[in-house]
Amino acid sequence: MKKIYHILIGIALFSTAGCSCSKTEEGTATGDPSLKVNISEKTVSGDAGSFEIYITSNTSWQITSQADWITASPESGEGNRSVTIEYEASETDRSGNVRISAEGTTPVVISVKQLNRTFTNPISPWTMPDPYIVKDGSYYYVCKAMGNGIGVSRSTKLTEIQSSTPKVFSAPSAVSSSVWNLADYWAPELFHIDNRWYIYYAAGEGKSNVGSYDTQRTGVLRSKSDDPTGDWEDMGMIFTGDEEDFKKVTVGDNSTNNVDNTVYAIDMTTFELNGQRYAVWSGNRSREDGSKQDIYIATMSNPYTINSPRVEISRADQPWETITTSNSINEGPAILINEEAQKLFCVYSCNGSWTTDYRLGYLMLDMKTGDPMNPDDWTKSPNEVFYRYDGNKTTDSIDGGVNGVGHCSFTKSPDGTEDWIIYHTIRTSDGGWSDRWAFAQKVNWNEDGTPDFGEPAGWGEPLAVPSGEIL
Repeated sequence: MKKIYHILIGIALFSTAGCSCSKTEEGTATGDPSLKVNISEKTVSGDAGSFEIYITSNTSWQITSQADWITASPESGEGNRSVTIEYEASETDRSGNVRISAEGTTPVVISVKQLNRTFTNPISPWTMPDPYIVKDGSYYYVCKAMGNGIGVSRSTKLTEIQSSTPKVFSAPSAVSSSVWNLADYWAPELFHIDNRWYIYYAAGEGKSNVGSYDTQRTGVLRSKSDDPTGDWEDMGMIFTGDEEDFKKVTVGDNSTNNVDNTVYAIDMTTFELNGQRYAVWSGNRSREDGSKQDIYIATMSNPYTINSPRVEISRADQPWETITTSNSINEGPAILINEEAQKLFCVYSCNGSWTTDYRLGYLMLDMKTGDPMNPDDWTKSPNEVFYRYDGNKTTDSIDGGVNGVGHCSFTKSPDGTEDWIIYHTIRTSDGGWSDRWAFAQKVNWNEDGTPDFGEPAGWGEPLAVPSGEIL
């Protein structure tokens, strides 16, 4: 990747006025004056340009630029409306403020800082659905499905994925029809556990063979050394069934014998809490009903063996999860931990992955008192927490906004001080599975310890590089 020098405009919103009076249907206060702005952070290039902010208010307001290189249009108004913030080009770092005020409210101060190191999304040089990146030591490892197999590459930068990915595992030969993992490799995830690497992946007998994806199950690979780009061994299908099926699965069996004693299982991830390792995945409620996909959890005796029946911890039961009415989908669980707040988040995707309504929600667990195996100890986010952003983006096939945002993973900045989300978005506005690309952006944290994902970055929109990333 070429060195890119752009300008970061970071916008930190301070306090907004509250109101204890009644609300209209649109949520605008009908009594005391109120004022708020939608953007908390924005990054732009070093060239002259503009971006939009949206003011929500029930009164008149004024905008004052406190920097001669920033202007607002209009500079005053009333009620809810968009405002264009324009900025001049610069090759040097500088800072300034924009003040938005309304009588009877606390002003909103937008702190603007220009920096000269940025990157742009997508970070993948090719389409990359269900992106997974993990930091280990000084390297970032990318794990991806490659046809009927899995590839692993590495880079010294989070923002640069290598243009070629060596294949580390290929599907077994189709000579024997009794092999379960012949085709349809999906969403592999890579973990470094006790000096070995493990890959959890979904595969099946192949839709072309059985006419559907009903045979998709989860398998586990283990590295033969401490090098994830080296040789691997197949540890077989992992158990993903209910109480009545628990003793019927043979660990390490790579035949189709286990398919009837497990349930459809994809997108497996893992985490450890208080010395116990857990597996979390998306599965059907039964082998007979493939229209409902929920989030399940189970305990593990080692990284390749589940030793308990599965427990459901989430299903699509909220309006924002059920926009795709023909299916009930919770999938793509990813673990994000706030060590300081001692909160663990299982961030998942909902609605159809082939639609522009794909989005993220989360389940929250108190790490001090919560039991991961108790569904009542998980708290679902009241709304989606990351959703498509249309903004000023066009809706043609070249740049269709930021649609179908979902199936994420999390990693750290090079210096370990920042959390970053890696996710895919669909390039076109009409959905589909064929044009999904990997994006990255920083995760911020709210005062209550919950993650603030903000709005998805736009195509080619400059963002500040991760902390500690070198040129």
